[in-house]
Amino acid sequence: MASATDPVCGMEVDTTTDLHFEYEGEKYYFCSRGCKLEFEDDPEKYLDPDYEPHM
Repeated sequence: MASATDPVCGMEVDTTTDLHFEYEGEKYYFCSRGCKLEFEDDPEKYLDPDYEPHM
């Protein structure tokens, strides 16, 4: 099983999930629909190196 880190909450998620979003040529994976929607709303916020994920 391949895993990725949810950029919104920091949780490890399975990359076979349907909860993913492609942004600027890269695919991001999410633990929940809520995290996915937050990311879609403001990807730059969650990709900022100073952003600290919240669980």
